[in-house]
Amino acid sequence: MSQLIEHVPTALRGPVRVLLAVKGAFVSVASLIMAFTFFCVVILRYGFEADLFAYEEWLLIICFWLYFMASALGTYENSHVNADLLNYLTDNERLKWLRSVLVTSVELVVTLFAVYWAVLVLRDEIASHPYWQATIALKIPFIVPRFALLVGFGLMAFYSALRLYVLLRLGRASDLAPGVERSPEEEPLAASGSEG
Repeated sequence: MSQLIEHVPTALRGPVRVLLAVKGAFVSVASLIMAFTFFCVVILRYGFEADLFAYEEWLLIICFWLYFMASALGTYENSHVNADLLNYLTDNERLKWLRSVLVTSVELVVTLFAVYWAVLVLRDEIASHPYWQATIALKIPFIVPRFALLVGFGLMAFYSALRLYVLLRLGRASDLAPGVERSPEEEPLAASGSEG
């Protein structure tokens, strides 16, 4: 399967790789923190009849960020849930490409609206300073998880825009479809046409 990054402009490949690496590391570390925290909670609660103080507050914020960073990764990989039956009903590459362009365009427009609303949420949150809402025990400002909305939706919009650009540039969807295997003879052709 061809990666989206193989077809983006050369100047964007480095920053996209860095973004993917940072998000991948964050998702991995956050998942480990969640698992370790729940392990500790179970040990403390049932082994020592104690409780881990306010773990729900900071764990919820980690979960919030994890959800949006993993969603951005899913958008990049085009691995989010869809009900795509067209690829199974037809072998017409042009029809598959048109469907991919349409779906990616709608996805981009919807995500851009979500980015706009995330900006409004943050603007209202910043305007309420110094009366920011905060968690009860640890006093973590709600702006911390709400910032994840903007970052997550912003990255989703960026990756959708990249996918749309690549789809329009390639003129076919088969190189970007999940689960599509190319023969070794096709690999050099795709690599030679990916500069730009």
